[in-house]
Amino acid sequence: MAAEQEAIRRSVQEAMQKMKKEGGQQPGGDMLSKMEETETDLVNKRITQETLKRQQEIMTKLLESEKAERQQEEDEKRKSNEAKTQDYANPALFLEYQKMKEKETELLKTIPADLTPYYRQKVNQYFNAVEK
Repeated sequence: MAAEQEAIRRSVQEAMQKMKKEGGQQPGGDMLSKMEETETDLVNKRITQETLKRQQEIMTKLLESEKAERQQEEDEKRKSNEAKTQDYANPALFLEYQKMKEKETELLKTIPADLTPYYRQKVNQYFNAVEK
């Protein structure tokens, strides 16, 4: 077990040196020293609760660094598309709607309503505003 721990520590140390050469930050911080302490405990056959806790922390940091490395490798290229001018309206239907609207407006104008002069003036103002 101590030999396996040493092999893992060396591979982590090499990975950290590689990342340092590439200009990245070293993950884990004091992870190597914790791994050495665990090796010493394994060689001396002193497996305590503290050793197990330390080993769990090492595993957690290794998994976090692996996840971070995987995310860096993912290529997040986003492609933007220019907006295209598209005419979805049906001009024939729109023209038909406009004609029907004009007919209704003319109908309302021609049918005399029993309104007082004030309201008749307001209706005329409304129709003038709508025509503009």
